[in-house]
Amino acid sequence: MRSAVTGPQLPNPDGRVARFELDARGALQLLQQHFGDELNGVHIGFATAPTGAGESEQPLFYSVDRAARTIILFRMPIQRARGLHVEDAEHRRLFVEHCVHRAVCEYLGRNPWDVLPGRFDHF
Repeated sequence: MRSAVTGPQLPNPDGRVARFELDARGALQLLQQHFGDELNGVHIGFATAPTGAGESEQPLFYSVDRAARTIILFRMPIQRARGLHVEDAEHRRLFVEHCVHRAVCEYLGRNPWDVLPGRFDHF
């Protein structure tokens, strides 16, 4: 139940769309800090469902179009993906970040383990 002070007209800050965009933008921000020159001018957007356009290894989760310099992440398939070994908010967030990471790696033409080397060595 929403507070009477905020009213029903304000969007839920923990809704599916807002949570997806917040998690995806956080991952994108990290990658843009490390690859700002290579990602400069690349339009990265969000769509609800796949369109079938672009050239991608994972066309259900994202679309990469190098000619148009765009990466589109598809919210609904990413959020509804099955197969997480633990079904909780943290693992769903990590899967969103994983999809962002894979899309940017594919756009850059790099292997995922070559991007941000050493960042996860302490695990």
